[in-house]
Amino acid sequence: MMKTVSIATLGCKSNQYDSSAIEEAVRKAGFAVLPFPGVAGAYVINTCTVTARTDARSRGLVRMALKLNPDALVIVTGCFAEVSPDEAVSIEGVAYCLGNPQKDRVVDYLRMGRPSGGAGKAVGGPKGGAPLTIRSSGPVDRVRANLKIQEGCNRACSYCIIPRARGASKSLPPEEVLAGISGLADAGFGEVILTGIHIGGYGGDIGDAASLPSLLREIESRRPPCRVRLSSLDPDEVTDEVIGILGGARVICNHAHIALQSGDDAVLAGMRRPYTASSAAGRIRRLAEAVPDISIGVDVIAGFPGETEEGFENTLALLAASPAAYLHVFPYSRRRGTAAAGYDGQIKPGLMKARCARLAAVGAAKRKAFLERFIGRTASVLVEKTRDRRGFLTGRTRNYSRVRFPGGDDMIGKEAHVRLVGCEDNGMTGEVIGAE
Repeated sequence: MMKTVSIATLGCKSNQYDSSAIEEAVRKAGFAVLPFPGVAGAYVINTCTVTARTDARSRGLVRMALKLNPDALVIVTGCFAEVSPDEAVSIEGVAYCLGNPQKDRVVDYLRMGRPSGGAGKAVGGPKGGAPLTIRSSGPVDRVRANLKIQEGCNRACSYCIIPRARGASKSLPPEEVLAGISGLADAGFGEVILTGIHIGGYGGDIGDAASLPSLLREIESRRPPCRVRLSSLDPDEVTDEVIGILGGARVICNHAHIALQSGDDAVLAGMRRPYTASSAAGRIRRLAEAVPDISIGVDVIAGFPGETEEGFENTLALLAASPAAYLHVFPYSRRRGTAAAGYDGQIKPGLMKARCARLAAVGAAKRKAFLERFIGRTASVLVEKTRDRRGFLTGRTRNYSRVRFPGGDDMIGKEAHVRLVGCEDNGMTGEVIGAE
């Protein structure tokens, strides 16, 4: 049993990428990787700490692993392990607590076996942030792969614990990014998602010649044989230069996810976000005007401390008037160790829930209206390796709309030309008219 390992992951695409890299390292070391949840000789729990709720979910996954096999060697890693190591090792049965900079040593700790003097801790890293030493060649069961181009964050948003968990911003050199895209394309991945903790800050630690726009231009010039998709950007990072690149892109997908967080200037100031509501709205509007058929997702937090009814209505109105295609709505989470946790004007849970519901309703209406625009049109859909529960093929369009349609296994992993015929369950239905 000690040669079997199961990996559980919470959180962002960066964490998913790290778990994929850990899985590769574990397999190369001779361990068999079993699905989670299941009985294994060892467990690696890659945790998240973005909210108090994710802390609880992280603890719950650790306890689930120990319940599955009380004799297992359990390694807790990730952001919860980095920020709250004492809490992690206090869970009876945990063998090791490894911070983000130590993720590349998971195999070493598996080989050490259970420590004799209680749980071991190895957390913290250089002031420059967690190194980008852990690399993945892509998940074995998917057609889309994450490529982590950046780690850490230099911003100091008042509600966010992640800079403490991930450290300062570090960027993968441009040539390594380009080589990574080529390698994933050669391995058969039809789409590469450029991800990180704050990819808008890409290149800031390398020098004047490196930036996200310069990287995007180079990707476009090299034309890799796969799609490339961006993960989240802050509104002030959606510059005219970025908009211009996306407007003429052939490789980079017409999809953007914007971390707006609020549409009220007083709330944005309290959050320490470096833009105003009107400037953010203008950036989103210009992006929609310049990039054909772009799908724009927007993150928004409801119930930030001091958010008045007028402030909430400002956010609601901005989003209702925006060209956003969908919203990701989050209730504010009072996070110990952040400045906002000590702010006056904490919002009651009931009011926060009601505000989230109103925002979610706006988001649902926007998603439905956006998808309906494409009924009767054709789209290129990258077909996933697994079918849905009804047996249909599924995939994503370039602008990130999910589509299900009937078809044979010969289309899996390829781009299918699909006529979009209807909408359902936040996605679309289609019929195949051809395949590459």
